[in-house]
Amino acid sequence: MTVVDIDAVRNWLGRLPGGSLAGRYGDDWDTFAALDRPVVTLFGAYDTGKSSLLRRLIVDTGGSVPGWLTISARHETFDVNDTAIGGCVVRDTPGFTAGAADPRARTNTGRALAAIGLTDIGVAVLTTQLATAERDLLRELIARDWPAGALWFVVSRFDEAGADPEYDLDGYRELRDHKVRELRELFGIGEHVPVFVVAQDPYQTGGPESGLDRTTWDAFRSWDGMEALTDAVRAVSPAGLPGWRAAAGQRYWAAALAGTLTELRGQLADYTAQAAVAARGTERRDGWLSELDTLDRAAHAALDGLVDEVMRRPREPGAEIQQTLDTWFSRHEARLQRLRQSIRKTRDRERAQPSWPGFAALVTTLENREQTAPAAVAGHVESVGTMMLSVLKAAGDVTRGKSAAAKRLAALGEHLGTAEAVLPLAVYLAKVVDDRRADGARLNHDRAAADQRQQVAAECTRLAREIWQPYVDEVRDQIIAETADQADLDASLRELVAGLQAAVTAGERLT
Repeated sequence: MTVVDIDAVRNWLGRLPGGSLAGRYGDDWDTFAALDRPVVTLFGAYDTGKSSLLRRLIVDTGGSVPGWLTISARHETFDVNDTAIGGCVVRDTPGFTAGAADPRARTNTGRALAAIGLTDIGVAVLTTQLATAERDLLRELIARDWPAGALWFVVSRFDEAGADPEYDLDGYRELRDHKVRELRELFGIGEHVPVFVVAQDPYQTGGPESGLDRTTWDAFRSWDGMEALTDAVRAVSPAGLPGWRAAAGQRYWAAALAGTLTELRGQLADYTAQAAVAARGTERRDGWLSELDTLDRAAHAALDGLVDEVMRRPREPGAEIQQTLDTWFSRHEARLQRLRQSIRKTRDRERAQPSWPGFAALVTTLENREQTAPAAVAGHVESVGTMMLSVLKAAGDVTRGKSAAAKRLAALGEHLGTAEAVLPLAVYLAKVVDDRRADGARLNHDRAAADQRQQVAAECTRLAREIWQPYVDEVRDQIIAETADQADLDASLRELVAGLQAAVTAGERLT
């Protein structure tokens, strides 16, 4: 039997990233541990006959059938319910459905599995087909450490197995013995595990009725198998409680540890992939911004002294300066366009990668968490996922980096084209040319001419930079907006992944 340190497991559950599951598990366990009678739990798939089996046990032991216990061909048991039989508490559970897709089936399965974790004796109820889709789930439950006598099997409704005991009792018994051997081989259980084959309501004599007494089934007691099961339930005594409860504690906390570890490993794999997407975005942002700064510096360097050089030439400067600046602007704006195209192509390639949808879904979830309350969750698996999201949400608003840039990008492409962009320069240069014609000699020969030439050159350069800057800002906004989700989540995802890795490592030590 695997032994876990229960206190250490509870402590570990209390230190998980994003919150604690210690209270959730601890409250359920403490409530169960306070019960002063052994708990016997019936579990199995939908329509295996658990409720009709419990009704028969209650009636045969002289009890009254409670109002919550109903019998029909439909799903009727949606909650875990208890009833006292002899010295124990017998618990009925909803039928579980392996691989359930609809919310009700998932909820029923979750409740049933939780109840199985909190029991002293487990009773697996199967139909005559033994198990189909739920076979793997049953194997998982059987594999838990059950002490001798704490796990039972009941093959129910055996009057429907194919041999009619009223006409062929020997054939019925032969089929019963064969089914017991088949069940033991199927699940690898030895002779120490009790197996009961019963027909709890032969030929549906009792049907859906609840006001029944022992005489209802007197005609079938010689072969229906219920006497052995009823005696076994009656024999469950509080005297055996300490050993059963200690074993239940080991099963419960070992399952809590294993289940949480499984979910943490899944979360770690998911968030590691998403952290890689975020890191790539941050790396690309840094690379693109560095490239943009290099392009911007190159444009400024090419502009410095360019106007002054043209103005020193003997020809009329206006048209030549305009042509020179137009060439300068076109050359460097084309480089910006190439960078923008590279950004778009890289973005499109990344969004086509298998890793992108998961990251995009995470961003959407985080953005919507403030507008939409989290859905009700059942079971620790969803709780762990919710805790992980709370870690990321606490790190800050995922949209903070892209909002301002996105607003500016809404007007992307609204800047003037090259010819229109240099229009302010053309107007300014026309005035310069007129002034030069009015006083050409002074501009060419005295010191004032040199000073005015420098002023004209400085003003042209300033105007050119003002026209250039929005184009640079636009590309910068594009870079920030395209990488905002990734850059915003980069640090918090790395921190979460580190926390998950530490939690998994610590949990694995406890196993």
